[in-house]
Amino acid sequence: MTYSNLYFGKDLATITYEDVRRYFEDDKDESDKIEYKSYHASDQVNHVEREKGIIKTIVALLNSEGGIIIWGAPLGSVVEGKKEKIFTGELSPLDRLIEKDAFINRITDLITPAPRGVNFHRVQNGSQFIYIIEVQQSDYSPHQYQNNYFMRLDGQTKIAPHHYIEALFRKVTFPKLEGYVVIDQIYYENHKYNIQLSVRLFNKSKLQNEHNIYYRLYIKPGTFLSYRNGLPNRDFISAHELAIQDAKPVLYYNEPLLAGHKIWVMDREVAITENEIQFILFFGGKQSPLMVSEYSYRLNENNEPELLLIKENKFMHEISDERPGSEAEKMRIALGR
Repeated sequence: MTYSNLYFGKDLATITYEDVRRYFEDDKDESDKIEYKSYHASDQVNHVEREKGIIKTIVALLNSEGGIIIWGAPLGSVVEGKKEKIFTGELSPLDRLIEKDAFINRITDLITPAPRGVNFHRVQNGSQFIYIIEVQQSDYSPHQYQNNYFMRLDGQTKIAPHHYIEALFRKVTFPKLEGYVVIDQIYYENHKYNIQLSVRLFNKSKLQNEHNIYYRLYIKPGTFLSYRNGLPNRDFISAHELAIQDAKPVLYYNEPLLAGHKIWVMDREVAITENEIQFILFFGGKQSPLMVSEYSYRLNENNEPELLLIKENKFMHEISDERPGSEAEKMRIALGR
């Protein structure tokens, strides 16, 4: 169950401004899994400092058990007989629009290693905005921001002590691989597209090497040039698919694995798909789970492909979870039953 379902009884993307208002009709207090951030124009703290507080809390949730942040919550008040603040009543919405992609890109740049599983949702009442940030527990903790590690403790975001950081480092069980497909060159000639592309794999885990790097590249439509020329190669599954079992024995931190491939795409082939071509890269290693990066482009005779779709560095189980149906139903489809 997601934290938005736990606290609001619905998916994050379906939460409305009215849902948030009703949520705070009753007294709420913070916990290790939920943080309320108020925003008042009269407050002397500027927006940059407020944003830093949000990012610190995101890091703390990544390093703990995940959770949710409501930015624009009521101002907390101290109630006699209680140590913790109570949040209830009038919201304190922001007066500025923050775009989802800009926010996610910003935290990706500022948090190390780059976080996964951070979802950002905006609810709006006229020119007033509330932001709900849902954070999943990270498989790649510990994360840091501005050279500090943070954690959630007693409903507060605090700098993590040394022993806690050590425990998080020991918890990491597999390296973090990232994989990309890049079109290096393309030109149209004699009714076909000649495409030079490269597979680029990286290990982003500072303290864990990965071994026995594997990748599999699928293209549709198109043909790998080596296959078309009839060269014997055990790596090819078909004209449209190759699998490299031992691409590199050991991949160290930030050491790139680069592999070039040439493909031909006949114009009669892409005519069937309305000039769209798809690349799917599967990759993994001895310890790391299978991951997927997917791209779709629209080709044209100007040799400037238009990017239609990009989904990079997704766990295979995430791709499966996005598909409708139960695991049993998905298996029946896979087996053709």
